[in-house]
Amino acid sequence: MNADAPPASTHALEKRPSLRPSDSLLSTARRVPPAFAVALLCLAATLLANAVLKHESGIRGDDPYYERMATHPGGPHTFPYAYRIAVPWVVHVLPFSHTASFTLLACLSLAITGGVMFTLLGIFGVRPRLSVALVVGLVLSPAALVVILRHGRNVDPESLLVLTLGTLFIVRRQKLALGITMLIGATVRESSLFLIPFAYAVWAERLFDRQALKDTAMVSALPAILYLFMRTSIDARGKEWPGTLISARWHVIKEALGGGGWKVEARRMAYVFGPIWVVAPFALLTLRFARRSLVLVALCVVSMTFALDWGRVIFLAAPVFYIAAGHVIRDRRRLAIATVALLLAMDLGYAVYMQAYGVKHGLDAPLVPTERVY
Repeated sequence: MNADAPPASTHALEKRPSLRPSDSLLSTARRVPPAFAVALLCLAATLLANAVLKHESGIRGDDPYYERMATHPGGPHTFPYAYRIAVPWVVHVLPFSHTASFTLLACLSLAITGGVMFTLLGIFGVRPRLSVALVVGLVLSPAALVVILRHGRNVDPESLLVLTLGTLFIVRRQKLALGITMLIGATVRESSLFLIPFAYAVWAERLFDRQALKDTAMVSALPAILYLFMRTSIDARGKEWPGTLISARWHVIKEALGGGGWKVEARRMAYVFGPIWVVAPFALLTLRFARRSLVLVALCVVSMTFALDWGRVIFLAAPVFYIAAGHVIRDRRRLAIATVALLLAMDLGYAVYMQAYGVKHGLDAPLVPTERVY
């Protein structure tokens, strides 16, 4: 043995190629979970939209109710906003301005929704590239973009996140995670409880399924109790519903459709999903989950008799619509390209319209709230 020869380990080190900074970054990127990477992409997209787009001036629509709640979260507030305590409380405790806090929560919620939606689409066999395109189209869709243009003073992004997370846990039958999601969701918006019948519809093997009913009752008990506690303990001011239960529903429908209002509602319904409306229904023929998801869609339709702006209501069913659409177009290349192109074109067109006209004319919302702000 040559005593002057360097050790073998030294030879190995000399032969090993040095890692350039770009190689190190690429290696790190490859270790990032795809869903997390998609969430970061969505966060960048929403923050970019927030930075470059002109925002609405003034506080309109539902904004005054949530702004008031963020200022005094423990006081009496207007029905039914008074029960949606989670987002205003978080805004109240964050060390930023209300505008910055509402915007940050909206962008983060949309970003996480994007990551979760990417995972859901993958479960149903949608390829990653197509999933990313659909997810970006979702988080920049008109119903999401309008919240950003209003500085995030709404709970629609957070509500969509709850419904999307709940859908993921229902599909995976992760009961504990679903229960926690609904428990938190009950403080975000009452529509989070739609996950209860939706879970049973997906889990049940027959019309009456004892095991599915048992599992559903187990995960929904605490969220339901919490919501009932809030309804009986929180001081909500203002009218609940005029007249009887049935007459009140008819009153909302007439208000929504009367005086040319049907044109506004039809437009909002059309651009909330755009081309997704066309392709998604075909999933009913081949996808069992799509047929079971009609329960969630039906619940959103019923809730339209409790509120105006029906596009925002049906937007909460976005997870099931996008899953259905992804299932239909995943193996049809031309249809997939057309669907994504139209979806992104709709998003871009809506953003241009908002900049040219919408932010100057109130984004379809009255400057003065229709109910007294408590």
